Amino acid sequence: MHRRSRGRHAHAAEGEIAVQGVPKGAPTTEAEVTALGEERAVHLVPPDRDIGDHVTTTALRTLHPRRRHIRAILCAAMVLLVASASGAEATSRQGQVWPGVDVLLARAGDGLAGKRVGVITHRAATGVGGWPTATLLAVHSPLRIVALFVPEHGFAGDLPSGVMVPHTRGDVPIYSLYGADRSPTAQMLADLDVLVFDVQDVGTRAYTYISTMALAMQAAAVHNKLFVVLDRPNPLGGERVDGPVLDPAFASFIGIYPVPAVHGMTIGELALLFNEEFGINARLAVVPMKGWEGRMQWEDTGLSWFRPSPNIPSPIAAEFHAATGMLEGTNLSVGAGSAVPFETVTAPWIAADRLAARLNAQRLPGVRFEPIWAGPRKHRTGGVRLVLTDTRQFRPATSAVHILSAVQGLYPGRLQFAAHWGRYTFDLVWGTDTVRKAIKRGEPADRIVVGWADSLQRFQTRRQRYLIYPRSTPANAR
Repeated sequence: MHRRSRGRHAHAAEGEIAVQGVPKGAPTTEAEVTALGEERAVHLVPPDRDIGDHVTTTALRTLHPRRRHIRAILCAAMVLLVASASGAEATSRQGQVWPGVDVLLARAGDGLAGKRVGVITHRAATGVGGWPTATLLAVHSPLRIVALFVPEHGFAGDLPSGVMVPHTRGDVPIYSLYGADRSPTAQMLADLDVLVFDVQDVGTRAYTYISTMALAMQAAAVHNKLFVVLDRPNPLGGERVDGPVLDPAFASFIGIYPVPAVHGMTIGELALLFNEEFGINARLAVVPMKGWEGRMQWEDTGLSWFRPSPNIPSPIAAEFHAATGMLEGTNLSVGAGSAVPFETVTAPWIAADRLAARLNAQRLPGVRFEPIWAGPRKHRTGGVRLVLTDTRQFRPATSAVHILSAVQGLYPGRLQFAAHWGRYTFDLVWGTDTVRKAIKRGEPADRIVVGWADSLQRFQTRRQRYLIYPRSTPANAR
């Protein structure tokens, strides 16, 4: 584990990228677990043996350390499922990135044996074989799961944005961290020795999961609880860093600390940075992945993808979200709730051909724009569809600014920004009011992007000491 208390941490093709089937992991083999460095802990489920979300929550509600027969049944079921995998599945291993949960299990709990553990997690956080972290830890006998905590969107990841997540009572309580409480309370932590965090993030600042982690770390520090992060891949990879660094005056639950819109860090690396740079001073341990590098995109990991929220059904949707999700708080539609969330930008007053031509003339890296129309003739909306041609070159925040600038230039006065309780949602998403004001003034997109270059470079220098995994030369926004 990478441990931190108060010390410092040292440390594609040109064609269109289609939304393809999610890559599948493979069953764990004896040799692979041995390669992780410690003894074998549990069998993992083969990739096509998914379980319903209710199985995990039901198991956690009923699973008690004294009910050993339940543990035995679950472990036996896992062994049988692995044994029933086809020969092709057993030999077709796609790569191998091992999330932190697999590394922890291979190390037989790595010092957590007998500890009373609370787990902050959801269905999207899984081991190599696709079983949720909550289930893997519940059946791993050295660990004693006494509470489960869930972030926004609930355990299954199917609750819409902004919908409060309820508490669920049982032998093992399931506490909401997206309701009346946004961080664990003293009462929730009273019977715990350790808080374990394993949540699949989407790689952008304007998403509540890293804020949930930061607030939970603060609570752990106040109540002197060990905080353990089980690391997992950033779906945007670790090379791209883009967008303005958050101004603390615009901090909120969708952007809690000064990091860029696209930060290029894993949750474990962010935890190390948050703990040291922003004075949390928690007793922090990060269980790193095995096999991940910053150059990797999700398809390189060999891991299955499970949606962390309703509108991120695939890794490629996370790429689109990083760009058009930045348009939240405007009167532009980005297809949230549709079959292609965040893939389109439309409005009733946009002429699709004109907007597509304006944007394609900019020759933005990694993306082109197709004109689209939707709806009946009398209520037709026009706009563009983003087509990613090279995700490693794609700059989400930079592309978002170019879209806004093009819309403002073609349709002066039509682009609107919504204010609530005296604050613009758009400003909270971007972590600054400078972008909105520059767009309203009609400033060119390139000038807006240049305006955040210095702070972005300072962040890249600052983050360097917290990087756990190899990176090539940092790629700044252009």
